[in-house]
Amino acid sequence: MNFLEIVYKNILRRKARTFLSLLGIMIGVSAIVALVGVSNGLKSSALDVMGSLTGDISVTTSGTFFTVEPMDESVMGKIKDIKGVKYVAPVVIILDVEAMTGGGQGPSSFEVYGIDPVAEKLIGTSATEVKEGRALQASDRYKMIVGSTYAKMEDLKVGSKVKFYERQFEVVGIMETGNFIMDQMRAIPIDVAREVAGIDPDIIHMVRVKVEKPGTEKEVALRINLIIPDVEATTSSEQTEQISEFLDTIETMTWAISAIAAIVGGIGIMNTMLMSVIERTKEIGVFKAVGWSNNDVLKMILLEGFLLGLFGGVLGIGGGKLTTIAFASFLRGFQANITLVLVGEAMLFAVALGVFGGIYPAYKAASIDPIDALRNE
Repeated sequence: MNFLEIVYKNILRRKARTFLSLLGIMIGVSAIVALVGVSNGLKSSALDVMGSLTGDISVTTSGTFFTVEPMDESVMGKIKDIKGVKYVAPVVIILDVEAMTGGGQGPSSFEVYGIDPVAEKLIGTSATEVKEGRALQASDRYKMIVGSTYAKMEDLKVGSKVKFYERQFEVVGIMETGNFIMDQMRAIPIDVAREVAGIDPDIIHMVRVKVEKPGTEKEVALRINLIIPDVEATTSSEQTEQISEFLDTIETMTWAISAIAAIVGGIGIMNTMLMSVIERTKEIGVFKAVGWSNNDVLKMILLEGFLLGLFGGVLGIGGGKLTTIAFASFLRGFQANITLVLVGEAMLFAVALGVFGGIYPAYKAASIDPIDALRNE
């Protein structure tokens, strides 16, 4: 019987105990792969939105980048007069209360955008690019355009009727950008949005700005911030950076949470291998009596830990992948981003847990005196 056969038989000696150790590692690694993969996917989708949805510059009330606060529509005229500004487009953002409270048909976007169709065409955002049907027009009233993902979730097509704020809207266009977030977008004419939500006719929530010359976005945004009080102008690149920093924090938190679960699995490996060493005291004594060195015993125990970590890591990566597939089936159009780097990091983490979990048991095994071990019953 060679060295690897001995290690293999040792691992399978207590199948239930080995299974529980593998399960602990698998759950931790699955959590790492699934949570970080989902976080990466959300980050990729969110960053793709910037620029396509907000224009060159977006202007909101100061300090409200992640929230919706009203401002007077007169601010648009002030922005338009600033040097370097070519076009401006107002936006009203209203929340779909029914979707937020679970009254809708499955998961859906919680926000509906009220837009000015003429201004949107000048700005050139995704709201003017439709796969089926047409974009909103200035003469439209209770008309709506929806993203392809939202259309699939709600089984909508051009001509379908959608109930929103107790009004019936006709779907006149379906957008498809290939982006999970943008393809859940819904937009209606801005005047109708104010009407159904009970918003004053001179209120807006955001102004999209297109600059005259590409490359001057930061300069124009700075002018807006200096000249117009109580507003905050941010370029699409600045928004991308802000969102990236926020999502990086979320990713770090998911790693930390998942690592705690995996470390618990590593403690399980240590316990399993320590019990195994105690049960095999006499056997280890025989090995040492026939010529095994302390290093041979150390290698045997550490290899057992390595293999437990390796197998647990493989199972965990598979479990994480299946979890993200299930998550994607729940949120149609979403794709988790499980990179080779993430897989490598998760596998390295699993193997490291197995090896570190085996260090103390290996030390105990190597310290066994063969004479005392052979006396052990």
